[in-house]
Amino acid sequence: MISWENYQKIVIKHLNRKISQEDNPNQHQAISAPTEQSQFLVAGPGSGKTTVMVLKILKFIYVDDVHPSSILATTFTRKAASELRSRILSWGDEIRQVLLKDPEFSEMHTYLRLLDFNQIITGTLDSISNDILKMHRAPGAAPPVVIQDFVTSALMLNVGLFKEEKHHNEDLRDYLIKLRGGKFGFNTNEMCKQLLEIKDRVYYDQVEWDELAQEKINEHPGFEVAHQAINDYLHELGMRNLFDYAMLEAEFLDQLRTNKLDDFLQGLKLILVDEYQDSNLLQEQIYFQLAEAALKNGGSMTVVGDDDQSLYRFRGATVDLFTNFLERFSTQINLEEPKKPELIYLSQNYRSTENIVHFCNGFSQLDTEFQLARVKDKPAIIPERTPPFTDFPILGMFRKDVETLAQDLSQFIEQVVCKDGYQVQDYLIKVNPDEGSPTDLSVLLSSPQEQVYKNKKLPYHLRENLNIPIFNPRGHSLERTWETKVLCGLMLDCIDPECEIQESIEKLPYSAKKNFKSWRITARDYVDTNPEPSTPLSLKLFIEAWQKRQPLGRKTWKKTVPLLDLAYKLVTWIPTMQNDVEGLVYLEAITRTISETSLFSNYAGELVFDEETPERECYSIKDAYWNIFVPLATGAIKVDEGLLDTLPDNRINIMSIHQSKGLEFPLVIVDVGSDFRTNHPKNAFKRFPEEGGNSCTMEDEIRVCSPLGSPNRPGRHRAFDDLTRHYFVAYSRAQDVLLLVGLTTFRDIPNVATGWTRNGNWPWEGLDNMIMI
Repeated sequence: MISWENYQKIVIKHLNRKISQEDNPNQHQAISAPTEQSQFLVAGPGSGKTTVMVLKILKFIYVDDVHPSSILATTFTRKAASELRSRILSWGDEIRQVLLKDPEFSEMHTYLRLLDFNQIITGTLDSISNDILKMHRAPGAAPPVVIQDFVTSALMLNVGLFKEEKHHNEDLRDYLIKLRGGKFGFNTNEMCKQLLEIKDRVYYDQVEWDELAQEKINEHPGFEVAHQAINDYLHELGMRNLFDYAMLEAEFLDQLRTNKLDDFLQGLKLILVDEYQDSNLLQEQIYFQLAEAALKNGGSMTVVGDDDQSLYRFRGATVDLFTNFLERFSTQINLEEPKKPELIYLSQNYRSTENIVHFCNGFSQLDTEFQLARVKDKPAIIPERTPPFTDFPILGMFRKDVETLAQDLSQFIEQVVCKDGYQVQDYLIKVNPDEGSPTDLSVLLSSPQEQVYKNKKLPYHLRENLNIPIFNPRGHSLERTWETKVLCGLMLDCIDPECEIQESIEKLPYSAKKNFKSWRITARDYVDTNPEPSTPLSLKLFIEAWQKRQPLGRKTWKKTVPLLDLAYKLVTWIPTMQNDVEGLVYLEAITRTISETSLFSNYAGELVFDEETPERECYSIKDAYWNIFVPLATGAIKVDEGLLDTLPDNRINIMSIHQSKGLEFPLVIVDVGSDFRTNHPKNAFKRFPEEGGNSCTMEDEIRVCSPLGSPNRPGRHRAFDDLTRHYFVAYSRAQDVLLLVGLTTFRDIPNVATGWTRNGNWPWEGLDNMIMI
């Protein structure tokens, strides 16, 4: 092995990372720690936490002689896990090549050539749980089969709600409406979403499910129906040996606790967890089980995160597990006096300019009540970006209405991206013409929806005004996109042209029937207007052949046809689903739905055509309606632009603030109020909460039977805390330029995003801390 001194020299010289005591004492302390020293790294935005994790892992291998297979590193998203693994492989090999070329380390050359960094266990907790359960299952046991989130919605609809027509049960509807705080927008899809959220919360908060049922049934009869719907869903998964993500993690924890994975644990020495602030109790218990094994083997646990960037309460995250980590580590790890983790603040920000860092610091420190929800004695972020850079001022653009705002903002974007730049005082704002692209700029909003009912939002107007294409696949619900209407409408016209089978299905949801009709109309219009392709077979002839069950290039019609095959054939006549990046996202969402639902549908996603038993054709098409088309039509299937590995490089990115987590852009535009024309109570939850809101209400409802107990902070305070974190994340994505946009009514409407505190004060009155353009 090599010494720490040699390792540090190689990292500084060849990886260009300043990790010396003099340059960055906190990173130095984190990376150089011995293997048995656990650490609690509170890492602010842009502080190089991924760099620290990677260099710490490589230090364990090159300096401490830890075998790569003894290291487990997990993070929150697939993209982050991919980046972590990519950097480990890249930097690990760079260091290896340096050592192979240096005769001083000739005795290590055989070891270095055999060194395999792929043996390091990396991934999301879900993917790691799945892999370990597969590899270490009992002889003859079936491996777990995990269904994706969008499939859980389809299954809950069909098994939980449509079974016994629970979606029409008035007690259930009343209970769920009260839980969500109102009936506006309440529909079958919302019922499904809430039932899944209850189910997930039960797992995430380790709730005694039957005990909760006993307590809640006495409070509201609708809970008994919800309890039965969720149990039906769980029973169906159990019968088919299927797991959703929460169930998978619960199974992993159970096997860790019951010594079924001891072979795996015996080789584990080092645990590193990124984005720990978004962990829930179930995940914490998994991490502590892994850490306990690692500590017994002479290793340690390192957690990395930032409570100011905790965004996922609505998915069950409990930020208190992070802020109280040191105390919980000492009480939850089942060892006699485990060595106390070392608290290290990674506060140096290498991403943003001084003005942006100071703005973020000021924002996070405005509200005195928020300080009580943060890690104790947390220091401010320190600007440490390497020159040269221009320290642009913070900018604001506020107009009388959203239409004018979109017009002026579009002109600004085009000036910055396509023209000579935008002049502000002595500063010229311009995307680098040699290296830059539209992706250097991102527009962040609470929601990227382009239209809600008839109300057209800022992203809609930007798409209309900009001469640069935008990338916003979440701008419309999947079932309402033109591509979905055409593709699904064509499939319906192929398999059920006269709607005979559809009309024979009793109790189809109204929203599904409405969208089926819309899809068919859009598809038929497309067929009528679609020009004939250069190929001999036209779309119209293809559909007619399907409707008549006439073979194309075959003697007989196939007895079974996968619906997925039909979808891919139809796509060849829909150019935007082949060549347009948003269309590709929609196509992937639809085809994945068809593919994944085959796991639990009776006909496995296949259409059966058998002249001897024509009823099977009817049943297989009904199966496709219920398991594929109804979930799509009712909005249960959501768009996930994560289906693309990278953001397109020729589009303006419009995304939610949640989507932007972990990303950074030279120019960031944050919408802080284009929706707020008046100080209306209905939009208060987005800007200045009057109560806890959906996520906090769900926490209060479920955690009464959790080991965590009920939350200590009132719901309204938690809602304010979350909004503060929400916009802190948005502002800290910017590298060079930060522009806040909204309506001129911001002067009269309380809004956390513009610096109002929960006691009604406005320290940033008039936003005099920025330059208006």
